[in-house]
Amino acid sequence: MSKRYLIGALLIVVILLAACKAEPGPEGPVGPAGPAGPMGPQGPTGDDAVISRQYVGSEKCGNCHEEQYAEFILSGHPYKLTKVENGERPRYPYDAITGGVKNPPEGYTWDDITYVIGGYGWKARFMDKDGYIITGDENATTQYNFANRTVGNQAGWVAYHAGEQKAYTCGTCHTTGYNPDGHQDGLEGIIGTWAAPGVQCEACHGPGSLHAEDPYGIEMNVEYASQLCGECHVRDNPAEIDASGGFEKHHEQYEDLYNSKHFAISCVTCHDPHASALYSDDEVNPNKGIVQQCESCHWENAAVQNNEKHENLACTDCHMPPLGKSAQANLDIFTGDVHSHQFAINTDPDAPQFYDDGAKVMPYLTLSYACQHCHNGEVNAVKELDELAADAKGYHTEILPTAEPVAPEATATPTP
Repeated sequence: MSKRYLIGALLIVVILLAACKAEPGPEGPVGPAGPAGPMGPQGPTGDDAVISRQYVGSEKCGNCHEEQYAEFILSGHPYKLTKVENGERPRYPYDAITGGVKNPPEGYTWDDITYVIGGYGWKARFMDKDGYIITGDENATTQYNFANRTVGNQAGWVAYHAGEQKAYTCGTCHTTGYNPDGHQDGLEGIIGTWAAPGVQCEACHGPGSLHAEDPYGIEMNVEYASQLCGECHVRDNPAEIDASGGFEKHHEQYEDLYNSKHFAISCVTCHDPHASALYSDDEVNPNKGIVQQCESCHWENAAVQNNEKHENLACTDCHMPPLGKSAQANLDIFTGDVHSHQFAINTDPDAPQFYDDGAKVMPYLTLSYACQHCHNGEVNAVKELDELAADAKGYHTEILPTAEPVAPEATATPTP
């Protein structure tokens, strides 16, 4: 190859190399999208936000919510189930009134008891070392009832499913953070486990750990509907009110309300759910948790009642009589130890209070339970149903004075 051609080839290479170092031109238009590629593998499942919440206990709630906690800790809710610690008998806020639960059933010491069911008011039952409710033999009395002056009974022991073996299956409503699986404390007689015994703050508001860490960023559940209360203040089908022995069974307030004209309002319209409805406290709960009086809505009825002897009675004396039984009742005076929440009174003297088999309550109050729990010869003079029906007629109707008769004016006879 001649020198001339070699120099020319080198020159071309130099020119091409210089062209490669030039600035790029403007970007061209985007071409059409190609076909989608295959889907990649599914990632791991994320944690449920609810699972990340933990129960922190009512005392933690009370650090910030001092007023509500002060009411709550004096109410019956946290004492629905109490663990016996170190063989010491449990203490309750109103032991000075009830006398407290001083001893377990005969033949047992406090070292033999794992939990006390109740004990705040009405009655107490006991669980043994294996978690079974103590029932004893067929002659045993293992339920302790507090005295009830209204019923007329002293404190004492009565039978509870004597001769039977009773597992504890009540954790759904008597504990906080209930799980139906397993056995609390490894005790075979207890069905399920829980985060805390008793109905604590988080039983209604949900686990509080996230809210405690970030109270302004994480809200707690605040439910005002009666259905929340009705998860526990109910026995079975809310359309039917169960009865036994001439009284409504206990914890059926939701059934009562469901069958009443007040179902449109919520329980918390009248009740502070944090406060005791059984005992009052001068400082934190002077009104037994009542936040709304009957007169607030029924002011016209409250303004008129046609019996001077009843002037000191409250609306609830007649419209919420003690039709239910938790521990003690006296059918002779139509008096139980739990007040009805049906409100409406059937003034027909022949109206039945119960279905024919006595197992269900009619959706109203009869004169026997509304009136004769006072007019029974022990509290007030006896009044028969016909007399009470006559008294009830127009009871809340204003009696107007009879107008004086007015003689018609004379008119002239028209001439034919």
